[in-house]
Amino acid sequence: MTTTGPDVQPPAQPGQPYQQWGPDQQQQLATPPAPAPAKSNVKKWGSIAGAVVVAGGLAAFRLTGGFGAGDPSVGDCIEPDGSSFDMVACDDEAAAYKIVGVEEKKQNYGDFQNDPDVCASFPTAVYAAWYGDQLTEDGTVYCAEEI
Repeated sequence: MTTTGPDVQPPAQPGQPYQQWGPDQQQQLATPPAPAPAKSNVKKWGSIAGAVVVAGGLAAFRLTGGFGAGDPSVGDCIEPDGSSFDMVACDDEAAAYKIVGVEEKKQNYGDFQNDPDVCASFPTAVYAAWYGDQLTEDGTVYCAEEI
């Protein structure tokens, strides 16, 4: 007679003893897992090359003033920025002057600063802006009127 109740456990079920492996399971553990494929450096080098290309493009854009589009011309508007100036849209609040002429003769920065007659050939001009490399070349003088 078998007794059951809250204090009596049912008899154990027949089968393999606890923590024993069958033949299939032991075979699977004996084979080491395949090594993970080696990581490729293509992604790393690709991201580095991409960063270099972007940085070079930005540097070229700044050095050339927008790939050659940075040279001001008559009708462009500018904003003085210390001893330099920035080109801005004429409807921009920062626009202070509009270029009305360009001096034909280029001059170095020192001569530009000491020339009392700079922009005299443009009667409405009240501001003269010099554009070039102060140390190595003669620059272009832009004459502008107030907006």
